Amino acid sequence: MPEDSLKERFDEFFSQYYKRQIEDMIIAFPEIRSLKVEMRDIEEFDPDIATELIERPDMILQAANDSLKSKLEGVPMDIYEPHVRIINQRLNFPLVQDVGSAYIGKLITIDSLIVKRTEIIPRIRIGIYECAHCNERVIVRIDRDQIPDICPQCKRRPMKMIEDGSRFTNLQKISVQDPLEKLHGSTPTWQLEVWLHDDLVNTIIPGDRVEITGVLRIRPKQNKRSKDETLYAMFLDTVGTVQNQKEFAEIDISEEEERNIVELSKDPNIFEKIGRSIAPSVYGYGEIKQAVALQLFGGTPGKLLVDGGLIRSDMHILLIGDPGSAKTRILQSVSKLVPKGIYVSGKSVTGGGLTAVAERDEFSEGGWTLKAGAMVLGSGGVVAIDEFDKIGEEDRASLHEALESQTISVAKAGIVASFNAKTAVIAAANPKFGRFDKNSYPSEQFDIPPTLLSRFDLIFPIIDFMDSEQDKNIAQHILIQHEAAGAMIAQVQGVAQVESPPLDGRLLRKYIAYARKNIHPRLTEEASNLIIDYYVNLRKDAAKLGSIPITPRQIEGIIRMSEASAKARLDGTVIRQDAELAISLNEYMLKTVATDREGRRDIDTILTGIPREKINRINAILGIIKTLEQEEKTARLKRVLEEADKAGIDAQSAMRLIEELEKSGDIFMPKQGELRVVRHEGE
Repeated sequence: MPEDSLKERFDEFFSQYYKRQIEDMIIAFPEIRSLKVEMRDIEEFDPDIATELIERPDMILQAANDSLKSKLEGVPMDIYEPHVRIINQRLNFPLVQDVGSAYIGKLITIDSLIVKRTEIIPRIRIGIYECAHCNERVIVRIDRDQIPDICPQCKRRPMKMIEDGSRFTNLQKISVQDPLEKLHGSTPTWQLEVWLHDDLVNTIIPGDRVEITGVLRIRPKQNKRSKDETLYAMFLDTVGTVQNQKEFAEIDISEEEERNIVELSKDPNIFEKIGRSIAPSVYGYGEIKQAVALQLFGGTPGKLLVDGGLIRSDMHILLIGDPGSAKTRILQSVSKLVPKGIYVSGKSVTGGGLTAVAERDEFSEGGWTLKAGAMVLGSGGVVAIDEFDKIGEEDRASLHEALESQTISVAKAGIVASFNAKTAVIAAANPKFGRFDKNSYPSEQFDIPPTLLSRFDLIFPIIDFMDSEQDKNIAQHILIQHEAAGAMIAQVQGVAQVESPPLDGRLLRKYIAYARKNIHPRLTEEASNLIIDYYVNLRKDAAKLGSIPITPRQIEGIIRMSEASAKARLDGTVIRQDAELAISLNEYMLKTVATDREGRRDIDTILTGIPREKINRINAILGIIKTLEQEEKTARLKRVLEEADKAGIDAQSAMRLIEELEKSGDIFMPKQGELRVVRHEGE
């Protein structure tokens, strides 16, 4: 179809379908200079034009833009131009990893996850080129004409671009990949370069889920090491974008599957079955699997405080255990179970690879590029972080914000940006001395700052105890699995059968997705009162002993777990049994990781790294040294140990505390066997 006829058809199309939107553009131009056109409207108006738009997009889009420009006749445009933005195109919709030479020059739409973004780069739209010899000038429209290499008048080089009179547009490059839930198995991700023009710049940030419609183009590959002129790089020249923030729950579920899910939820043992279906190859760890199940369901999202702050609905879990205790297998199992799961190792993750970073690179032509890490890319899902104690200081600092407020802020070289990181984290770490020492507090064996530990709703130490019966069960479980796996490969009959999990992974994934999308539980009065009573009574009992077993932060964690338990039953109300489950898991954590030597629950072992009982003993040692200095003029070590023994502190513990006080600079030893308190100014 000739271009004039195409323009006339678009004149008719706009008058019939988009008259009101164009009238709004006339009033708001140039603040609004793009007209979003639904592909289905073009299909309905003229299927042939819709087909041609896919196959020969440049010609069709030029006619559409010319038509729109004529509709805005009389509007002062100055340096601005109107644009037709095609959106919701479904005729040509490949995965990012499948985009190749077959799509060059065609209009495609990709469902993409934004990985990185450059700063704005000026690009010539209409260039004026002048001959250095005869001063001949040539006006070139970049999207239609070739930049002149030689002068058309004198046939000589070079042609120099004249800035004065040339027109520029804003360009921004982004890099995209397939959303995580569209990748199957161990399929690696690869990235496609995308160009955004004019008013599309700065509308997308790393971590966003966006449907991008554009024309696939090629350019010579910019590789200094290779001089092969036959190699080209691909990029998508954007025509339109639609923000598409899909969360964990966005999985296709048929009506039959929905009926099965609802029927399954009526089973009174459904939560117990869900727990057994998580990491079924790992023996035991009932409480940990229950906690992971609650994490996958999550609390009720979207709750706002009166000051506008958002209450976190995602749970965070930390596993700290002896080597060989299956922590990694649990993490990998969780990351594969959820549609949007990422597994990373703190030992190998690079700076910014976990959170986000701004840095200079070739992608931005030497400028700054914002890059999203796993916490941003996994927003709406679960990030499993192995070797959590090995992550770098840069990422560790960013994690404080990410775990609590679920955002990541970057401030570098004047660039300030904030990313969403609405991600549940399950992390695993090793004791800093290799294995747990039963004579030390668990918190003293974590090479993780207390400020970071306090962000986790649940912390589970996994200690390898010597128990003959337990060891036998674990060994049998492993052997049966190996026999069954080997028999499957060799097609051997008659070996022991591995017990299948109650719910297979595919069904469990859809069950969780359905619950997260459709169930938003609210606390009943009975459940609320139970949580209040637990909190008040626990603090009241502990107050007599001088410890703090729970803080308001733990109440929020209990509420999240209670809501998740209700979701597991597909129930919109949190009842007493949900609150009881949450309280029991919190109690399990307090017993295993937040209990002092006298058996008292003390959350300070996590929040500050030092239990109240230890603080009291440190203060007792300091008091003894000060008293001996006043009464006996000197605090001999032998006398300090004698007085400590009278106060109930044995010699070994007292010596350990004295060494810690020396290291912290609170006391010093002027000569062998004599201790003194460091006097600060004003004392």
